Amino acid sequence: MAVKRKIVELSRDKRKKRKIRPTILIICEGKDTEVNYFKEFNLKYVNVDVKVADSKSVGKNKSRKTDPSHLVDKAIEFIENKYDISEDDGDRVWCLIDVDINYNTADPTSKRAEELEKAYIKVKRYAKGKKVFIHLGLSNPCFELWYLLHYTYTTANLKSYDALKIKLEKETPLKDYEKNKSVYNIIVDHTNQAIENSFRLNKHHKDLGKTLIDYSKVPPELNIKNIVESNPNTRIGELVKYIEDINKE
Repeated sequence: MAVKRKIVELSRDKRKKRKIRPTILIICEGKDTEVNYFKEFNLKYVNVDVKVADSKSVGKNKSRKTDPSHLVDKAIEFIENKYDISEDDGDRVWCLIDVDINYNTADPTSKRAEELEKAYIKVKRYAKGKKVFIHLGLSNPCFELWYLLHYTYTTANLKSYDALKIKLEKETPLKDYEKNKSVYNIIVDHTNQAIENSFRLNKHHKDLGKTLIDYSKVPPELNIKNIVESNPNTRIGELVKYIEDINKE
C-alpha cells in the first residue's frame, strides 16, 4: 500500500508541474511556407508555446508523404510519444492542409473530398478514444490565401496556387513571392484584418447555402464536401485567433 500511495503522490506532483504556457502543436504538409510563418509566433506570443513540425519530422513516419491521413498519423505520433497534450490546459493540435484540387484527374472535387473525409474520420475516431481532437486547418486552394487576406477580401475563385500567387503579387507587398521566403514580418501588422476576412469568407459561403463549419458543435464540426466545393476559404484565421486570445489570458 505504501508503494501505491507513493506512486499516486508522484503522479499528483507531475500534474502540479504542468507547464504554464499552453502548447499549440502544428503539423504542416511542407517544410517551408507554413513552418516559416508559425515559427515566428514564439517571438510575439510569449504566453503560448507554438511547436511546428513538417511531414518529414523525426519519428516512425519520416517520409515526405503529405496526404491528409498521413498528417493525422504524424499528429497522433507526436501526441502519443512527444508532447503532453491537455485540451483542458488550453493545448491544441492542428494539421494544416491545402485543399489543392488536382483538376487533371477524373471527378477531381469528389476525389479530393474523399481523401480529406478519410482524414477527418480518423480524427473523430482518435478523439473518442484519447480525448484529444486534431483540428484540420484546411485552406482552399492553399495556405497562401491567408497571406492574401492580410491585405484584401476576395470571393474570386482561385483554382490553384499559381492563380493565387498572381493575385498575391499584384495586390500585396509580396512581390516575387516564393514559398521558401519568410513573410511574417512583412504582414504581421495586418493580422487582425486577415482574421476578419477569413471569418467573413466563411459567412459568405454560408449565405450561399454552404455551411463550412458548424460552430454550435464542440469541437466545431466540418462539412468537408462544402469546404472543397467553396473556393476560396481557410481556417487559419480560427487558429491564429485562438493563439492571440489565449496569449492574452
